[in-house]
Amino acid sequence: MSKGGLWMNERQMQIIKYVSERGKVRVKELASYVDTSEVTVRKDLTALEEQGILKREQGYATLKDTSDINYRIAVNYDIKKAIAKEAIKYVANNATIMIDAGSTCAVFAQTLGASGKQVTVITNASYLVRHIQHYENIRCIVLGGEYQKNSQAMVGPLTKLCAEQFRVDKIFVGTDGYSKETGFTGDDMVRAETVRVMAGQARETYVLTEASKFNHPGTVSFLHADKVSHVITSQGLSPEILEEMALANVQVTVV
Repeated sequence: MSKGGLWMNERQMQIIKYVSERGKVRVKELASYVDTSEVTVRKDLTALEEQGILKREQGYATLKDTSDINYRIAVNYDIKKAIAKEAIKYVANNATIMIDAGSTCAVFAQTLGASGKQVTVITNASYLVRHIQHYENIRCIVLGGEYQKNSQAMVGPLTKLCAEQFRVDKIFVGTDGYSKETGFTGDDMVRAETVRVMAGQARETYVLTEASKFNHPGTVSFLHADKVSHVITSQGLSPEILEEMALANVQVTVV
C-alpha cells in the first residue's frame, strides 16, 4: 500500500468494477476486458488482494466481503476521489474538523493529507487514521469506544461521550441512504446514533456521498436534511431531490 493509504490506477479501478458486477471472473476474461496481458492482470490482482479489496482463486478474481471497508472504498473510487477533491476546498488551513467513518470520508481524509493543509482531524474511524498517519500536516485525535470490525470504527456510548467534549466548525460525514421523510440514513443503528451525536458538535455538516445513495432509503435516520449545510455528490440527482435540498436550505455541489 502506498503512502497515505489506498491508491489505484485506472486499469485497477476497471477491474474492481467488472468483478463487482459479476462476482467471479476468470483472469483471461479480465485481461481481454482491460486490454492487457494476463501477467499484468495477475500483478494488479495481487496488489488489490494485498489492499484487501479482491480475492484471488485459481485462475479467478472474486469479491471479498462487500461490507468490508477496504472493498467499499475501492468501489467507484474515481467518484469518491472527485467528491474528496471538491470537499477539501471547504477546509481552511489550521482548521479543526470531524470526519465520520464512511468510505468516501476515508478518501476525503487521504486527499486532505496530500493537499498539504495543516489540519486537526477528530474521527471515530481507526481505518481512516491509517490513511493519514504518514502526513506530517495532519494532527489526528481518535475518539474511543466499542470497536466495530466491519467499519473499523468506534461506536456506542463511550464514543458519543468523547465526541461531546469537542466543538468544531465542520464535520464531514457519509450516508448509506436518504428519504424525504427521515433524511439521511444509515444501515447500522449504533453507528447512526454515534454519527448523529458527532454532527451535533459541529456548526456545519457536510455530507459526502455518491448520487446513487439518494435512491436508497436506508434503515436508521441519523440526520434530517435541515441539519445539513452542504451536500457534495456525483451527477445523477433527480430534480425532486434537488428541490428537497433547496427547501431545506442545503447547498448542493455536483462533481
